[in-house]
Amino acid sequence: MTNPNIVTYPAVFTATEDDGYFVTFPDIDRATTSGQSLGESLVNATTVLGRALKDHRDDLPVATTLTELTHQHPTEFIQFVAVDLDHAPEQSLPEDTDEIRVAG
Repeated sequence: MTNPNIVTYPAVFTATEDDGYFVTFPDIDRATTSGQSLGESLVNATTVLGRALKDHRDDLPVATTLTELTHQHPTEFIQFVAVDLDHAPEQSLPEDTDEIRVAG
């Protein structure tokens, strides 16, 4: 049994000079975040994905394939991030948190 409210999108994790990661979602305009470790970056990515999509259930973008992203970003770490849209508001951090950003 599948849950239609759980969506999965690829995220591109780019290492930063301070051993952290900057995260982008190629299929979701302006959804970016970062973290001081890979684990923190993944948690933040889940939160930003939920924030970006919680009000767009009827017009979700099509996810780019892993093969295509691997060719576009050969040196970055690519991870699929899943979020349950029914619980996205509970996963969100306060709006004044600097680590999580969704523009637009």
